[in-house]
Amino acid sequence: MFNEPRVCIVGPSVDTNYFGGVATHIKNLRSLSCFRDAVVIDPGSRNSNLKKNILKIIKNIIELRSNVIIGKFSHVLVNTSIYPSALIKLFMILAFLPAREGMEIYVFFHGGRFQSLNPIFKNILKLLLFPLMAKVKKLLFLSRVQMEGFCNLFSNCQAGLYANYSTTDEIMEKKLEPVDNILKMLFVGRVVKEKGVYEMLSAVEKIALERGSVRLIIVGDGPDLAELINMNKKIPKNTVNFMGYLTGIELEDAYKKADVLILPTYHPEGFPYVIIEAMRAGLPIISTSEGALETLVLDGVTGFKILPKDVDSIVTAVSKINDNRVLLEEMSQKCHRYFQDNLSRSAAEKYYSELIFVSH
Repeated sequence: MFNEPRVCIVGPSVDTNYFGGVATHIKNLRSLSCFRDAVVIDPGSRNSNLKKNILKIIKNIIELRSNVIIGKFSHVLVNTSIYPSALIKLFMILAFLPAREGMEIYVFFHGGRFQSLNPIFKNILKLLLFPLMAKVKKLLFLSRVQMEGFCNLFSNCQAGLYANYSTTDEIMEKKLEPVDNILKMLFVGRVVKEKGVYEMLSAVEKIALERGSVRLIIVGDGPDLAELINMNKKIPKNTVNFMGYLTGIELEDAYKKADVLILPTYHPEGFPYVIIEAMRAGLPIISTSEGALETLVLDGVTGFKILPKDVDSIVTAVSKINDNRVLLEEMSQKCHRYFQDNLSRSAAEKYYSELIFVSH
C-alpha cells in the first residue's frame, strides 16, 4: 500500500499547444490544488493537432509502464476519446500498465459515442478490453448516452458520470446595457451545419420578421460561416451580428451582454465548455439534448430543450423566454447557482478529492 496519494494523469501534456476538450480538461485538472503534485505523462496521439508517429506512441506507452512503476503512483487517471484509434491506444495503455496492490486506475472518456463505432470493431474491442477491465477501478463518462453505449458492451464494469469544470468560482455579472425589450441571444462555437446553425438563423429570421424583438450574436468561425453571412442578407438589418473567433476579455464581454445562450446542436456532444461559461454568466440555455446537455438543461429551470433540426421548436423556446422576463431573471439566478454548486473550481476540488483522495 502507499502512504500518500501520488497521481499520474495520462493524456495531453500541459506544456504543449494541444487543442481540444481532452487537453483543456487536463490543464484544468492541473490547476486544482488537489492535483498540484500530479504528474502528466503524454503518450501522444494520431488525431490531435500535434500528431505523433505510431511507433513513437507505442514506445511512449512502453515507457509509461516503467514510469508508473518507478513513480509508485497510487492513482492513474487515463484520458481517452471514443474513436477507434484512441480506443486501440487505450487497450495498449491498459495492457502495459502494471496491476499493483494499492494502485487504482480510472479511465475518463471524452468525445465520441460507442453507438457510432462499427459493429465489427465493437466486437473486437470487447474481446481485447474485457480481460483488462479487472485492472480498472472505475470508468467515467461525460454523458449518459456515452455510458449506456459502453455498458451495452461491458455490463459488469463500475461506471459513472463526471463533469467538465471551470477554473474559477467567480460568476460573471451582467453588463448594464440600455434598457430595451430586445432579447439578446448568443451562440458560441464552431460554425458548422451539425451545430444547428442554419436552423438557428432560420428561427431568428422568423422571429425578427414577426416580432422584431431579438438579436443574435454569433461568436466563432468555421466552414459554414460564409453561407450563414449570405443567408443573413434576408434578415432585418442589425438582427444578427457575426463577431468571429473571440477569446479572453472579448469573449467574456459577449457572455456578459447576452440574455440567453443558444446551442441547437445535433453533433454528438460530450460536455461543452460553452455551457459552463453560459451558466457562469447566468445565461439560460436553449439547446437540444445532445450529450451532457440532456441533464444540464432543465426546462424552465436552466433553460429550454429543443428538438434537433426543428426551426419551430427554437421559435417556441425563444418565445417562452421573450414573453416572460420574470422567468428569464429567475432562470438566470438558477444558472448562477447551478454553476457554483456543480461546475465551479470548488465543485471540481470536491469531486476529485472525494473520488481519489477519500477512497485512498
